[in-house]
Formats: sequence, C-alpha cells, structure tokens
Amino acid sequence: MIDVFLNILPPFILIFVGFILGKLFPYDLKIVSKIALWLMATVIAFTFINDYPPAISNLKDYGLGILIIFFISLIISRFFTKNKDVLLVSGAYVNSGYLGYPILFSLWGEKAMSYGVIYAAMNTIIATTLLPIFIGEKISLKNILKLPYIYTIVSAYILGIYGISYKMLPSPILEPILMIKNSAIPFLLLFVGLSLSKIQLKKTSIKSMIFSTILRLLIIPIFSLLFVNMYKLDPELSKVFVLESAMPVAINSVLLIDALNGDTSLTSLSVFTTTSLSIFTIPFWAFLLESIF
Repeated sequence: MIDVFLNILPPFILIFVGFILGKLFPYDLKIVSKIALWLMATVIAFTFINDYPPAISNLKDYGLGILIIFFISLIISRFFTKNKDVLLVSGAYVNSGYLGYPILFSLWGEKAMSYGVIYAAMNTIIATTLLPIFIGEKISLKNILKLPYIYTIVSAYILGIYGISYKMLPSPILEPILMIKNSAIPFLLLFVGLSLSKIQLKKTSIKSMIFSTILRLLIIPIFSLLFVNMYKLDPELSKVFVLESAMPVAINSVLLIDALNGDTSLTSLSVFTTTSLSIFTIPFWAFLLESIF
C-alpha cells in the first residue's frame, strides 16, 4: 500500500503547488478553466480514445453503472431534510477527469486512462442531464451539446476503429498535439489546486459536510464495487470504474449548485474536504482493487 501511496503522491504535490500559486498570485480562473476543458482535457480524451477505441459494450456498462450510482445518491440524499441537493451532487458528480486521469495514468498506464476518459464523459453527461431535473430546474439540452466530450469521443472512436490515427498527421501538426498531450496532466493538476485556492469556505453544516465526505469517498465506491462484481465486469474495467467512483467531489459542482441557487459554501467545503482526504482514501481503494482483481 505504501508503493501505491508513493505512486499517487506526485499528482497531489502538483495540486498543492497550484493551490499555493493560487493563494499568492491573482489570476483569471475562467480562462484557466476554459483551457483545461476545451484544450487539455479534450486533447487527452481524443488521443487516448483514438489510441484505445472502446467497445460499445464498455460505454453501455459504464453508463449503466453511473446511472445506478446516480440513483443511489438520489435515494440516500432524500433521507435528509436539509442540504439534500448538495448531498446528491456530492454523490453523483465526481472529479473523474481532472484528478482521475492523472491518478489512473500514474497507477495503471495509458489503457486504464482511456477507460477513465469513458467514465468521465459518461459521468459528466449523466450528471449535467439529471441533476438539474432533481434539483428543480428544467433540463437544458443546449448545455449538454456545449460539452466537448460528446464530439471528442465520437470522432476519436470512429477514426480509431477505422485505423485512422492522429499520429498520421504531418509532423508540424502532430508535434504541437503531442506537446499538449504531454503537458495536459500537469496542467490539469495545477488547475485543481488553483480552483481549490479560490473556494470560499464559510460557516456551514458540519454534519452534512461529514456525511457528504463519507458518501463520496466510501459509500459510493462500495456500491461501485458491488456493481462490478454483480455485473461481472472485466477486471481492468472494474478497477478503473471503482477507482474513478472513489474520486472526490467535482470542482464544477460548485458552479452547478450556484447556477441552481443552492448552498455553494457547503458544496465548496465538500470539494475541499474530499479532495484533501482523497490522498489517503485513493491509495486504500487502489490497493484493495489490485488485491481483488
């Protein structure tokens, strides 16, 4: 387990560096967020899906599993009279991309990360589709279509299955793509740290914060582990699915709750707490998964 901890330590060090930089220097988080989503994460998604085109069954399996996780989060959140919307978001919206990609890459390499891309895309699409419905706002298909994941995965997949690789591009075009690909993971980790540095922590419900942390880092991964075992998912796909489910609350959840007029202070605290504690819980889950699968 110590080896697993050491493998994931470098990503968290970069998060800490980003956090310190965010505290020391002023910057525009919006432009950094746009670069992270539209350039870095998109290039990662395209290149890894193109290199390792997933089977349609993988998309179906991950989509089903994430839907189950969503409705488990929904059911659990309804047992609370206060902050149930924040608990639902904490359970359903996970940082499977900006943090999940680097962790998977550090632990299990490129192929595992390509599965992580599928998980992150399905989680983002399902969360942004269903959360507004159950939090009380109408669904906006326009917002879903604004996400780059749909176009990225579809185009990368179609090209990949027909043997058309981005590596066939002329060197003057390919080299910049490879440079972005190689720099994307460090950039995304720094972005996580920068985002955490701008979170406004205020007095909020400690009880709800504690439970949202337990829900995100322990309860949801347990249900994910039950799902992959009952569904008899491929071992490599299973490891990625459960570990992605064990990631902290997505940073973008603060923006979502704010747009829906929810408690952003509690959501911010959940993001900060789960991200901080995940440096201890992720090695535990990774070690357990390697022992099981």
